[in-house]
Amino acid sequence: MSSALPPRPRPAFPGRRLGFGTSLALILGNTVGVGIFLTPGEVAHASPDVATYLALWVLGGLMAAAGAQVFAELGALFPRAGGDYVFLDRAFGRPVAVAWGLLSVLFSFPGSIAALAVGAAATLEATTFGGFLGVPLLQVGEWTLAGRELVALVAVGLLAAVNCRGVRWTGRTQKFLAWTPIALFLLMALWAVFEGWIVPGGVPDVASLPAVPDPAAPSPVAPSLSLKSLAAASCAIFFTFSGWNVLTYMGGEVKTPGRTIPLAILAGVGLTVALYLLLNTAFLAVLGLPGVGSVPNAGVATARHLLGDTGADGFAVVMVMVILAGLNATLMAGSRIAMAVGADGYLWPRLAEVHPRRDTPIVAILAQAGLSAVLLLTGSFSFLVTVTGAVMILLSCVTVATIFVFRRRMGLKPRAAIPGYPVTPVVFLAVGGLVLGTGMVSGGPWSLVGLAA
Repeated sequence: MSSALPPRPRPAFPGRRLGFGTSLALILGNTVGVGIFLTPGEVAHASPDVATYLALWVLGGLMAAAGAQVFAELGALFPRAGGDYVFLDRAFGRPVAVAWGLLSVLFSFPGSIAALAVGAAATLEATTFGGFLGVPLLQVGEWTLAGRELVALVAVGLLAAVNCRGVRWTGRTQKFLAWTPIALFLLMALWAVFEGWIVPGGVPDVASLPAVPDPAAPSPVAPSLSLKSLAAASCAIFFTFSGWNVLTYMGGEVKTPGRTIPLAILAGVGLTVALYLLLNTAFLAVLGLPGVGSVPNAGVATARHLLGDTGADGFAVVMVMVILAGLNATLMAGSRIAMAVGADGYLWPRLAEVHPRRDTPIVAILAQAGLSAVLLLTGSFSFLVTVTGAVMILLSCVTVATIFVFRRRMGLKPRAAIPGYPVTPVVFLAVGGLVLGTGMVSGGPWSLVGLAA
């Protein structure tokens, strides 16, 4: 299928200001999130022993590495604003690209931003000092504005203001929000492994500890390796590792993109895999496999066992920083997709404008923040994430499939060519197809609405 319209000039930035350090922080901040603390329970339910549990995470890391290699090559081939939108346009034509772009700009990215903002506020609310965030501040009919939503709105507004300030400010903020929690997570993991497996009696047995007061916590279940539990665990791991492709959306701003984009993506995925394996080892050292499967948040439970309630509250604050790092990267990426779609005339053309002094797309940033605020206040972002989730996974697989078009039909191969071609994209597509099928079944009929749209 060829593009119905000739390719138009993509929006360009006066200068490329994203170096390797900021690029790596964007990837880590968008990948290392709360998922690594919420999904271990699901994986533990599918693991009859520790070896199986760790093997599933290793396989997830290999899958992420396969996808990262594909996106590293795509980013080096087309280092422009828009990421998937540009790849799909060149490989499969304008209709596929526009469908992906409109879903991303109008629904998926604003919904993700709103969900991350509310998640940060809800994490604070769950602490011993954050109970006031659930108090209603304003009520009109059935609509209620609580402190949780107000804090979420402030978070979106502040990060939008930072993004409008310029790429340098955004990069500095991202480095702080990404590297600080990762360093603290690393210290906690090393401490937990040392106390749990090296120092005899360093960590008390889980059964002797007081239960975590969480009515939503799942009851302990006997782990079993079945097709259903394996599919659920694979879905959890897939989403936990997702986010490493964020740099391709900002390809037009990366210094020496042919070298920096592949290096940052591969380094980011490698560091993420190492950190996830270390954290899971720490969870097992402190909680044991049954304990990991019986707590809603393995990170908070581990921190509580090591430092008590004060440690759990401190860990929650660090988790908020991780969420805000993901929010900052998502806001930045969503605005660049809006730029590309606007430049082609399918949305407001002013979205493609770059501020001459601040070197940033202020109109696109404010548009993404505004849509996120509307979804946040109406509470409809969760519905939109559900509706668009299946189609976004499908289109991620379609994006990976573009590598076959570029390699075989067009003969394009950058210096940073993936060494495992065609095995690595095939592996990613196979795993992505499994996750998509499982998600379609669990998502119910609403996931079909996204495909229809």
